[in-house]
Amino acid sequence: MTASDMEKATATESTSPKGKEATTTSPVKTDKQKEALEHLVAGKRHLLVKDLEPAVSSLAQACELLSAEYGETSYECADAYYYYGKALLEMARAEAGVFGNALDGVPEGEDSDNSQVEDPDKMTEEEREDVEKKVGEALDDNFSALEEKRKSKEKSTTEDETEEDEEEDEDKDEKEGEAKEGETKEGAASSETKEESSTKDAETKDKDSETKDKDSETKDKDAEMKDVEAEKEKAEENVADKGTEEADKAAQEAEDEEDPSNLQLAWEMLELAKVAYNHKLEKCTPEEKNTVETKVCETLLTLGEVSLESENYEQACQDIADCLEKRKKLYAEDSRRIAETHYHLGVALGHFNKFDEAVVALESAIKVLKLRIDNLDKKTESKDESKAGDAFYTREAEVAELKALIPEIEEKIQDTKDMKEQAESGKEENGFGGSSNGSGSAKPISTISIKRKAEGGSDSISPKKAHVTNGDSKA
Repeated sequence: MTASDMEKATATESTSPKGKEATTTSPVKTDKQKEALEHLVAGKRHLLVKDLEPAVSSLAQACELLSAEYGETSYECADAYYYYGKALLEMARAEAGVFGNALDGVPEGEDSDNSQVEDPDKMTEEEREDVEKKVGEALDDNFSALEEKRKSKEKSTTEDETEEDEEEDEDKDEKEGEAKEGETKEGAASSETKEESSTKDAETKDKDSETKDKDSETKDKDAEMKDVEAEKEKAEENVADKGTEEADKAAQEAEDEEDPSNLQLAWEMLELAKVAYNHKLEKCTPEEKNTVETKVCETLLTLGEVSLESENYEQACQDIADCLEKRKKLYAEDSRRIAETHYHLGVALGHFNKFDEAVVALESAIKVLKLRIDNLDKKTESKDESKAGDAFYTREAEVAELKALIPEIEEKIQDTKDMKEQAESGKEENGFGGSSNGSGSAKPISTISIKRKAEGGSDSISPKKAHVTNGDSKA
């Protein structure tokens, strides 16, 4: 085939309907990809600056576009799922903080330190005398006011009684005169009607006895009918109540299924991300494996945080423990990511009432940090990828940062030991071995992130470094 023939063939292909479809469909696909990528970048940027509502909206659109383009469990959707779940987690934490702050300043029980409630034991003698004097004056004023009201009421009642007595006397005089006139007229007619009334009285008595018997029978029947109707109404009401209760429960369940909470949706998105990353691990090259496994670890850690917020402590311990095993294979012994995972595992175990294991995990976090401090002093520390592009990084600054974290973790260890003592004392007081509510008391204790704080110059979080920043894990 000559060059001219090839030119003709390409010209006919471009003018044919199939050629037009090929040229028109490919730009649409790239446009969707670009739009999804723009939403993903915008959502990550909003998440970084804690602008949560736009972050959730942008990342939701990115997930929708990418899942429609590549499929729900494709690796191309995994990063969008991860950041969307992370944004929903932060949104749930923000909402919980709003509800918690609504009760700030309200004393729990009898708060002796409340400035609005004065303690009489702390008052001086002058203040007490002043208060007694003011209270006595107020009582005297109140007593005098009540006396005046009582006297005015007595006067009004005596006047009303005299007027009523005069009116009653007049009415009695009029009634006596009318009664005398009626007696004279009735005397004449009474003799004639006595005979007729005696016969009529006898007849009416017979009729009254018959009607009374019939009335008693009808009353008994009516009472029986009313009892039967009342029983039927009660049965119908019970059936109706049961039906409405079942309907309400079904409607509530349907609403919960249709409109899941932010924590539930975050867990679902992170699970999708984990599935997509694991699918990629089965097919990835050795060069890609390290990156994908890093993302799996980040997803497992965030899943653990979601389970902690949902108070599903057993699942949280499991996810964080899996993350720790994988990170030990990926990083050196002095890696801050390993220390971070030990710390989060200690927090989860403390909520799960496994206090001894929690203390061991927290102490392991301190050991890793101390090992890194020694290696930094010797300049033999392992490489931290998160600080690779930091122009202001110095070993001295990292050592100071790590030394500041150790006392906070030690304080957390002491809190965990206190929780254990409270749980044991609660069991002794209650007299049974049920699970204590020690996890609830540990809930407000803030967690400590071991990672580097985000610098002001960082534009966005890279998908290859989907790390949890310092502010994310702090309460």
